[in-house]
Amino acid sequence: MTERDPGSWRSRLTPEYVRSRVADTNDGVLAIAGLAEGVAIATSQPVGVVVAIAALAGAVSVAGVKYAEEAAEREVQQDLIREEQRLLELSPEEEMAELAHHFQEKGLSAETARKVAEELSTADALTAQLETEYGIHDVVSPGQPFTEALGSGLFFLVGSLVPVLVAFLVPQALVDEFEIVAVVISLTLTSLILSRFARTHALPTILRSLLIGLAAMGMAALIGNLVS
Repeated sequence: MTERDPGSWRSRLTPEYVRSRVADTNDGVLAIAGLAEGVAIATSQPVGVVVAIAALAGAVSVAGVKYAEEAAEREVQQDLIREEQRLLELSPEEEMAELAHHFQEKGLSAETARKVAEELSTADALTAQLETEYGIHDVVSPGQPFTEALGSGLFFLVGSLVPVLVAFLVPQALVDEFEIVAVVISLTLTSLILSRFARTHALPTILRSLLIGLAAMGMAALIGNLVS
Protein backbone atom coordinates (compact mmCIF):
# COMPACT_ATOMS: atom_id res chain seq x y z
CA MET A 1 0.00 0.00 0.00
CA THR A 2 1.45 3.33 -1.07
CA GLU A 3 0.38 6.94 -0.90
CA ARG A 4 -0.52 8.54 -4.18
CA ASP A 5 2.39 10.73 -5.16
CA PRO A 6 2.05 13.32 -7.94
CA GLY A 7 5.53 12.33 -9.20
CA SER A 8 6.71 13.38 -12.64
CA TRP A 9 4.24 14.45 -15.29
CA ARG A 10 5.13 11.45 -17.44
CA SER A 11 4.35 8.98 -14.67
CA ARG A 12 0.93 10.57 -14.20
CA LEU A 13 -0.21 10.16 -17.81
CA THR A 14 -2.16 7.00 -17.12
CA PRO A 15 -5.40 6.32 -19.04
CA GLU A 16 -7.39 7.06 -15.88
CA TYR A 17 -5.65 10.40 -15.33
CA VAL A 18 -6.04 11.46 -18.97
CA ARG A 19 -9.70 10.41 -18.96
CA SER A 20 -10.33 12.51 -15.86
CA ARG A 21 -8.61 15.58 -17.27
CA VAL A 22 -10.32 15.24 -20.65
CA ALA A 23 -13.65 15.10 -18.81
CA ASP A 24 -12.78 18.30 -16.95
CA THR A 25 -11.81 20.00 -20.21
CA ASN A 26 -14.98 18.86 -21.96
CA ASP A 27 -17.03 20.11 -19.03
CA GLY A 28 -15.46 23.53 -19.48
CA VAL A 29 -16.14 23.52 -23.22
CA LEU A 30 -19.75 22.40 -22.97
CA ALA A 31 -20.83 24.33 -19.89
CA ILE A 32 -19.55 27.68 -21.11
CA ALA A 33 -20.36 27.14 -24.80
CA GLY A 34 -23.89 26.14 -23.82
CA LEU A 35 -24.24 29.28 -21.73
CA ALA A 36 -22.89 31.46 -24.54
CA GLU A 37 -25.22 29.78 -27.02
CA GLY A 38 -28.30 30.28 -24.88
CA VAL A 39 -27.49 33.88 -23.95
CA ALA A 40 -26.61 34.83 -27.54
CA ILE A 41 -29.97 33.55 -28.73
CA ALA A 42 -31.94 35.06 -25.86
CA THR A 43 -30.47 38.57 -26.04
CA SER A 44 -28.79 40.93 -28.45
CA GLN A 45 -26.36 42.15 -25.78
CA PRO A 46 -22.64 41.14 -25.89
CA VAL A 47 -22.05 37.87 -24.05
CA GLY A 48 -18.26 37.93 -23.65
CA VAL A 49 -18.13 39.31 -20.13
CA VAL A 50 -20.93 37.03 -18.94
CA VAL A 51 -19.29 33.83 -20.18
CA ALA A 52 -15.86 34.91 -18.92
CA ILE A 53 -17.23 35.38 -15.40
CA ALA A 54 -19.10 32.08 -15.70
CA ALA A 55 -15.88 30.34 -16.77
CA LEU A 56 -14.01 31.57 -13.70
CA ALA A 57 -16.90 30.69 -11.39
CA GLY A 58 -17.20 27.27 -13.00
CA ALA A 59 -13.49 26.54 -12.56
CA VAL A 60 -13.67 27.46 -8.87
CA SER A 61 -16.78 25.33 -8.42
CA VAL A 62 -15.25 22.30 -10.13
CA ALA A 63 -12.08 22.65 -8.06
CA GLY A 64 -14.12 22.87 -4.87
CA VAL A 65 -16.11 19.75 -5.68
CA LYS A 66 -12.96 17.80 -6.54
CA TYR A 67 -11.26 18.88 -3.33
CA ALA A 68 -14.26 17.76 -1.29
CA GLU A 69 -14.32 14.37 -3.05
CA GLU A 70 -10.62 13.69 -2.54
CA ALA A 71 -10.63 14.94 1.05
CA ALA A 72 -13.62 12.73 1.86
CA GLU A 73 -11.90 9.73 0.28
CA ARG A 74 -8.80 10.36 2.36
CA GLU A 75 -10.84 10.63 5.56
CA VAL A 76 -12.58 7.33 4.82
CA GLN A 77 -9.27 5.63 4.08
CA GLN A 78 -7.68 6.93 7.26
CA ASP A 79 -10.63 5.69 9.34
CA LEU A 80 -10.32 2.25 7.76
CA ILE A 81 -6.57 2.19 8.34
CA ARG A 82 -6.98 3.04 12.01
CA GLU A 83 -9.67 0.39 12.43
CA GLU A 84 -7.60 -2.30 10.72
CA GLN A 85 -4.57 -1.41 12.81
CA ARG A 86 -6.69 -1.78 15.94
CA LEU A 87 -8.04 -5.17 14.83
CA LEU A 88 -4.58 -6.43 13.94
CA GLU A 89 -3.36 -5.51 17.40
CA LEU A 90 -6.36 -7.06 19.17
CA SER A 91 -6.85 -10.26 17.18
CA PRO A 92 -4.11 -10.90 14.60
CA GLU A 93 -5.05 -14.58 14.25
CA GLU A 94 -8.65 -13.76 13.43
CA GLU A 95 -7.54 -11.26 10.82
CA MET A 96 -5.22 -13.90 9.37
CA ALA A 97 -8.13 -16.33 9.14
CA GLU A 98 -10.23 -13.73 7.30
CA LEU A 99 -7.41 -13.17 4.86
CA ALA A 100 -7.02 -16.89 4.24
CA HIS A 101 -10.78 -17.21 3.74
CA HIS A 102 -10.64 -14.49 1.11
CA PHE A 103 -8.10 -16.46 -0.92
CA GLN A 104 -10.09 -19.67 -0.49
CA GLU A 105 -13.07 -17.92 -2.07
CA LYS A 106 -10.79 -17.03 -4.98
CA GLY A 107 -10.24 -20.75 -5.60
CA LEU A 108 -7.15 -21.63 -3.56
CA SER A 109 -7.04 -24.66 -1.34
CA ALA A 110 -7.24 -24.09 2.42
CA GLU A 111 -3.57 -24.95 2.84
CA THR A 112 -2.39 -22.71 0.02
CA ALA A 113 -4.69 -19.88 1.09
CA ARG A 114 -3.32 -20.05 4.63
CA LYS A 115 0.25 -19.99 3.35
CA VAL A 116 -0.41 -16.99 1.11
CA ALA A 117 -2.13 -15.16 3.98
CA GLU A 118 0.80 -15.83 6.29
CA GLU A 119 3.38 -14.64 3.77
CA LEU A 120 1.44 -11.46 2.97
CA SER A 121 0.87 -10.73 6.65
CA THR A 122 4.54 -11.22 7.41
CA ALA A 123 5.48 -8.76 4.69
CA ASP A 124 2.83 -6.14 5.55
CA ALA A 125 -0.29 -7.25 7.40
CA LEU A 126 -2.04 -3.88 7.19
CA THR A 127 -1.56 -3.57 3.44
CA ALA A 128 -2.77 -7.14 2.91
CA GLN A 129 -5.96 -6.45 4.85
CA LEU A 130 -6.69 -3.14 3.15
CA GLU A 131 -6.12 -4.48 -0.35
CA THR A 132 -8.12 -7.68 0.01
CA GLU A 133 -10.94 -6.46 2.23
CA TYR A 134 -11.45 -2.91 0.94
CA GLY A 135 -9.65 -2.81 -2.40
CA ILE A 136 -7.40 0.03 -1.22
CA HIS A 137 -4.15 -0.14 -3.17
CA ASP A 138 -3.15 3.53 -3.04
CA VAL A 139 -3.71 5.82 -0.08
CA VAL A 140 -4.60 9.43 -0.80
CA SER A 141 -1.70 11.60 0.36
CA PRO A 142 -2.27 14.76 2.43
CA GLY A 143 -1.56 16.99 -0.58
CA GLN A 144 -3.61 15.00 -3.07
CA PRO A 145 -6.94 16.79 -2.53
CA PHE A 146 -5.32 20.14 -3.30
CA THR A 147 -3.41 18.98 -6.40
CA GLU A 148 -6.45 17.17 -7.80
CA ALA A 149 -8.65 20.21 -7.18
CA LEU A 150 -6.12 22.49 -8.85
CA GLY A 151 -5.86 20.17 -11.85
CA SER A 152 -9.63 19.90 -12.30
CA GLY A 153 -10.12 23.65 -12.04
CA LEU A 154 -7.31 24.45 -14.47
CA PHE A 155 -8.44 21.95 -17.10
CA PHE A 156 -12.03 23.20 -16.82
CA LEU A 157 -10.68 26.71 -17.37
CA VAL A 158 -8.63 25.57 -20.38
CA GLY A 159 -11.74 24.06 -21.95
CA SER A 160 -13.82 27.14 -21.21
CA LEU A 161 -11.30 29.41 -22.93
CA VAL A 162 -12.51 28.19 -26.32
CA PRO A 163 -16.11 29.42 -26.00
CA VAL A 164 -14.95 32.54 -24.12
CA LEU A 165 -12.66 33.53 -27.01
CA VAL A 166 -15.46 32.90 -29.49
CA ALA A 167 -17.79 35.11 -27.46
CA PHE A 168 -15.27 37.97 -27.45
CA LEU A 169 -13.89 37.69 -30.99
CA VAL A 170 -16.93 36.74 -33.09
CA PRO A 171 -19.68 39.25 -33.97
CA GLN A 172 -22.67 38.91 -31.67
CA ALA A 173 -24.98 37.80 -34.48
CA LEU A 174 -22.72 34.82 -35.27
CA VAL A 175 -21.80 33.70 -31.73
CA ASP A 176 -24.30 30.83 -31.55
CA GLU A 177 -23.13 29.31 -34.86
CA PHE A 178 -19.44 29.68 -34.06
CA GLU A 179 -19.90 28.21 -30.59
CA ILE A 180 -21.23 25.01 -32.18
CA VAL A 181 -18.24 24.86 -34.51
CA ALA A 182 -15.89 25.44 -31.59
CA VAL A 183 -17.55 22.64 -29.61
CA VAL A 184 -17.24 20.19 -32.50
CA ILE A 185 -13.54 20.99 -33.01
CA SER A 186 -12.74 20.94 -29.28
CA LEU A 187 -14.53 17.67 -28.56
CA THR A 188 -12.92 16.05 -31.57
CA LEU A 189 -9.45 17.05 -30.37
CA THR A 190 -10.03 15.92 -26.78
CA SER A 191 -11.49 12.63 -28.04
CA LEU A 192 -8.38 12.03 -30.15
CA ILE A 193 -6.17 12.72 -27.13
CA LEU A 194 -8.23 10.36 -24.97
CA SER A 195 -8.19 7.56 -27.54
CA ARG A 196 -4.43 7.98 -27.96
CA PHE A 197 -3.60 7.60 -24.27
CA ALA A 198 -6.39 5.17 -23.38
CA ARG A 199 -5.58 3.08 -26.47
CA THR A 200 -9.19 2.94 -27.64
CA HIS A 201 -10.70 3.36 -31.09
CA ALA A 202 -10.87 7.04 -31.98
CA LEU A 203 -14.05 7.06 -34.07
CA PRO A 204 -16.47 5.71 -31.41
CA THR A 205 -14.97 8.08 -28.84
CA ILE A 206 -15.37 11.06 -31.16
CA LEU A 207 -18.93 10.15 -32.13
CA ARG A 208 -19.97 9.64 -28.51
CA SER A 209 -18.51 12.98 -27.45
CA LEU A 210 -20.07 14.83 -30.37
CA LEU A 211 -23.48 13.27 -29.75
CA ILE A 212 -23.45 14.36 -26.12
CA GLY A 213 -21.99 17.76 -26.96
CA LEU A 214 -24.43 18.60 -29.74
CA ALA A 215 -27.35 17.42 -27.60
CA ALA A 216 -26.23 19.77 -24.83
CA MET A 217 -25.87 22.65 -27.28
CA GLY A 218 -29.31 21.88 -28.70
CA MET A 219 -30.83 22.08 -25.24
CA ALA A 220 -29.07 25.40 -24.62
CA ALA A 221 -30.40 26.77 -27.90
CA LEU A 222 -33.90 25.58 -27.05
CA ILE A 223 -33.81 27.28 -23.67
CA GLY A 224 -32.45 30.45 -25.25
CA ASN A 225 -35.32 30.51 -27.74
CA LEU A 226 -37.88 29.93 -25.01
CA VAL A 227 -36.73 32.88 -22.93
CA SER A 228 -36.05 35.24 -25.84
